[in-house]
Amino acid sequence: MTIRDIAKIVGVSSATVSRVINESGYVKEETKNRILQVIEENNYVPSAVARSLSTSDTSSIGVMVPDITNEFFSSMIGGIAELADQNGLSILFFDSRESQEREHHFLMEAQSRRLGGLIITPVSEWDGETCQNLMQLEDAGIPVVLVDRDIRDFKLDGVFVDNFQSAYEGVEALILAGHKDIAIITGPDTSLPGRNRLKGYLKALEAYRIPVNKEYILSGDFMVERAYERTRQLLALSKPPTAIFTSNNNTTLGALKYFTEHKLKIGRDVSILGFDQIETLKVIDYRLSTVERDVRMQGREAMKLLLKKLKDKRYKGQKGVRKRIYVPYQIVLRGSELME
Repeated sequence: MTIRDIAKIVGVSSATVSRVINESGYVKEETKNRILQVIEENNYVPSAVARSLSTSDTSSIGVMVPDITNEFFSSMIGGIAELADQNGLSILFFDSRESQEREHHFLMEAQSRRLGGLIITPVSEWDGETCQNLMQLEDAGIPVVLVDRDIRDFKLDGVFVDNFQSAYEGVEALILAGHKDIAIITGPDTSLPGRNRLKGYLKALEAYRIPVNKEYILSGDFMVERAYERTRQLLALSKPPTAIFTSNNNTTLGALKYFTEHKLKIGRDVSILGFDQIETLKVIDYRLSTVERDVRMQGREAMKLLLKKLKDKRYKGQKGVRKRIYVPYQIVLRGSELME
């Protein structure tokens, strides 16, 4: 029998069971007694997974991201690893692949590895089980730092970018280039950055009194394949957009893949402005206009926050408002936003 089995029987999360086993964090008395009863009935012996929470090894940290193959996250990890190496810390990487189920599994795995801390880009801001797992780590004195994505109603230290204002300014650049028929391929609904970038897009249209065309707003998932299909849909409209705002680097790549395969010329057939730079395109001097930030710096800032917590002997799941850092961004115009 495992912690997950006990959680299933009682009807609670694995994190709740672990809190009871480790006597860390609040659990309703009725729920606690039910968990202890199931443990006793099944002669369950707590494993190293549970015991490790109170004896974390601060020489190792976990880094959990939704897509380790995405250039954005690999650059961010580079910044984290740079400071981890300088401070003699080893890193255990987890790739959730934008799956909440995988994220839950890896959070339990992170506990079993006796990690001293965790830097995480959560799949969703709404996921209650992930929130409980992170709360359990914090309650046990294992610091958690968010990077790029937030958790709703649960205050954790984190490093972010102003997704609303940066998207607003990106779309504004398209408007100032002469576009009125501007489409957006959004991020997933569960992603706060994706939703805020959509809000920035809508606010820019409103500010310049451009009517919203619902046909020009298509949902994406921050993946190449969906973006490719959404680009096809947009350009098949009876009145296709003259410009597309793509909500992350993979979304941009999906759109560019469609343009290339169908021999569409940027500027003549459609213009584009993406969110987050793509270093490979810079190498081949591809003139793509983007909302840019120093992603490696964002990783370093997240690692700095975690190091501060690891070195603070007073830290023990402190409550209240935490430190929020916002990295700077800039709109870099290279010509792909222009109309011929």
